[in-house]
Amino acid sequence: MHVIASFEHSIYLELAITALEEAGIPKEHIYAVSLQGKPNKPKMFDTIHRSDGVSLFDAGTALATALTVVGSTYGFILKGGAILWGLIGAAVGFTIGVFIDIAHKKKKKAKTNLPSRNKMTEVVVLVACDKEATKQIQDVFWEHHAFGVAICE
Repeated sequence: MHVIASFEHSIYLELAITALEEAGIPKEHIYAVSLQGKPNKPKMFDTIHRSDGVSLFDAGTALATALTVVGSTYGFILKGGAILWGLIGAAVGFTIGVFIDIAHKKKKKAKTNLPSRNKMTEVVVLVACDKEATKQIQDVFWEHHAFGVAICE
């Protein structure tokens, strides 16, 4: 039989493995595997199927709207007309807004990359044992804050 449990990388995992060894389970019957986290490769554009909640167009559209109004307002007195200066204001505002969003995203990414706490993963522990020891092993796992425990026959 096998008893499978998942843990967070913590001292409780080490304590659980030590408790199992003290209970008479040989080291050869205990197998622990650390799961790897998904690499964080941010995408520049969101799709209809996937979105990370970060948009590069928020500040761009807001500044484009604001500078379109300013450009078309002053376009009545400038050479070229209101439409041309409104389009110039939209292009300049959108460009500045996208650069602001990119700079903000890089600054935020630099802050979150300092500690690697967000990359914590789980550890899966598999113990091969006989049927009589499954309850004891399951209790040890629950006492040491396992996320979940399963018994496979």
